Amino acid sequence: MRSQLRRTLAVVCAAAVLSLAGVANAAVHPHAKRSTILDLDMSKQSLLNFHQILHAHLTNESGEPVPGANIRMFTPGHALLCERVTDTRGDATCDAPLAAPLELVNENVNGCNARFDGSDHYLPSEAHAPATLVIGDM
Repeated sequence: MRSQLRRTLAVVCAAAVLSLAGVANAAVHPHAKRSTILDLDMSKQSLLNFHQILHAHLTNESGEPVPGANIRMFTPGHALLCERVTDTRGDATCDAPLAAPLELVNENVNGCNARFDGSDHYLPSEAHAPATLVIGDM
C-alpha cells in the first residue's frame, strides 16, 4: 500500500513540475510574436479622376493599433495598387491610380486584398473587401 501511495505522489509531483515548466517556458520567451487583425474598407474608385481610395486598419489581438507596419494592397489578380505604413492609429490610407482595365473589372467583381507580411514582433494577416465605382469625385 505504501509503495502505491509513493507512486501516486510521484506521478502527481511529476505532473505538477511539468505543468510549471510550461509556465516557466512561456515566461522565458516573452518575445513571442503577437497575432494581428487586418481590416480593409470597401475600395472607392472614381471614374472621373481615375483613382481609388484604399483604407486598411491593423490591430493586435487585444484591439490595440499597430503603428509602423507595412501594408500592401492588391487587386484580386495580385497587381500591387499601393503600399503604406500604418500611422499611430494603425491606419494605412492610399490614393492609388485605377488598375488596368481588365484588373479594374476583376477588382469590381471580386474586390481588393490587403496584406501585412508580419514583423519581428507580429504575425502576418490578410484582409479582403469589395470595391465600388463612384461616378463623381470622392
